[in-house]
Amino acid sequence: MTLKQTAKRLANALYFVSEQNNVLDPVHSGLTTVNDLVKTDSQFRAFVQSKRISGENKTTILNNVMGDASHPLVGELLSHLQGRKATAILQDVTNLFNHRFKEGKNIVSVKGTVASEMSAEEKSSLKFSLDQILGKNTDLSIDVDEALIGGIRLRIENTFLDATVQNQLQTLRTEMLRS
Repeated sequence: MTLKQTAKRLANALYFVSEQNNVLDPVHSGLTTVNDLVKTDSQFRAFVQSKRISGENKTTILNNVMGDASHPLVGELLSHLQGRKATAILQDVTNLFNHRFKEGKNIVSVKGTVASEMSAEEKSSLKFSLDQILGKNTDLSIDVDEALIGGIRLRIENTFLDATVQNQLQTLRTEMLRS
């Protein structure tokens, strides 16, 4: 079985069991936390990849160490992973699970880029507006890029919207050169 097929099978099983047991939110949170740890902590990554630690012991250790920051089903998932490909499989499982989770919860990912830091009130207002316009709950993240001068650039799933001053100046320049 290929790496992608294994990840898909594990993600589908994890999602199905989580949904049946009404624990989608804590499993999603725990899976995201564990995946982030694997990306950033080399010792944790070595733990996940280890062939010397049995699957049962991995589950016990993870559940004891992570406590409420993870879910026992995530520990069970890790008990099936070992070797060099373990982290790649975990990454794929996390991505597939997140996709199904967002579909099921009617959530759309939106990434915004602005010229200067936004206040909490401005972020909340933008999120509310996007929720209304898109008819979905938005998972909004905002980055700051001071080179933009002003305005906002949005990436909604795979759609890009650019309402920055920089883009408007470029459009004006292009129109003037055509004339």
